[in-house]
Amino acid sequence: MRLDIRYRMHFAYSDYVREAHNEIRVRPSDLPSQRLLAHRLTTNPPSRVLSFTDYWGTTVDHLSQLGDHNSLVILAESAVETRPEPVVGDAFTWALEDQAFALEHVEYLSASPHVEQTPEVVAVGRDIVAGHDSVHESVQAVIDHVRGRIKYTSGSTHIGIPLSELLTGGAGVCQDFAHLTIGWLRGAGIPARYVSGYLFAADETTGEGTEEAIEVQTHAWVEAAVPGQGWLPVDPTNDRPVGERHVVIGHGRDYDDVAPVRGVYVGDVQPEVNASVEMRRMEPMDRTLSHQVRRRSHRVLATPPPATPQEAQQQQQQQQQQQQQ
Repeated sequence: MRLDIRYRMHFAYSDYVREAHNEIRVRPSDLPSQRLLAHRLTTNPPSRVLSFTDYWGTTVDHLSQLGDHNSLVILAESAVETRPEPVVGDAFTWALEDQAFALEHVEYLSASPHVEQTPEVVAVGRDIVAGHDSVHESVQAVIDHVRGRIKYTSGSTHIGIPLSELLTGGAGVCQDFAHLTIGWLRGAGIPARYVSGYLFAADETTGEGTEEAIEVQTHAWVEAAVPGQGWLPVDPTNDRPVGERHVVIGHGRDYDDVAPVRGVYVGDVQPEVNASVEMRRMEPMDRTLSHQVRRRSHRVLATPPPATPQEAQQQQQQQQQQQQQ
């Protein structure tokens, strides 16, 4: 499946700020199950950009705004081609006790900022998988238990809500389904990591749809480590197979490692932030992204501000010539 993704975030400040620095994680990854065909990142006002790969393997674009500004628009446009996920084999649960396997995945077995490992969380996780002989069966048992304890309700929680509070409220969104699944999997001794990405579905709770173009938010799901087999992707929000409709941005221990945007600025103001994601299914010859985007490399194209009025005029003339082409 070929998809056009348009991520837009707008920061509106009540007064001018300066020296703003933002890290964004919105660029789709290149993986065996998906190929990044094109990517363009632009900002208004223009930003100076530094791109790097973080500890968890996610591409990060660092944006620097040194001048005074009271508004910042970030636009990331991507074209990706997804394929069915490869089949991940199963393993007996006793293989989870292998010391080398546990040491290799120790960061995905331990507590993290949004996934605590209290005695209660560990005990519930162990109880859920008791009696299951395979890792796949154990993972599915945890998902079934999560879906039986919380109901999907848009806007019902906030990022960072403790698992105990989530269970008391009984409602959450995709991040909460992922965090609770990870918590109980780790409690049961199954390494689990948080995946951030996009889901081409009008309804997150079904993971399906017939629309050609939709507006969504970033989505979250989970990968569980299976000894000797690799990472098993599962989507506890809708309990549907992770496949061509899922587009991976990156992964980490929990939301904190792959937050779409994180930043700081100098100024005594409070920003109003609005974010949206538009996704469109692309036919093989569909040119939903501009011809220029498809021709360019995957590097960030955010343009630094011109140093002089003459350079600004030259830049404008070049943009007009490119549009005419």
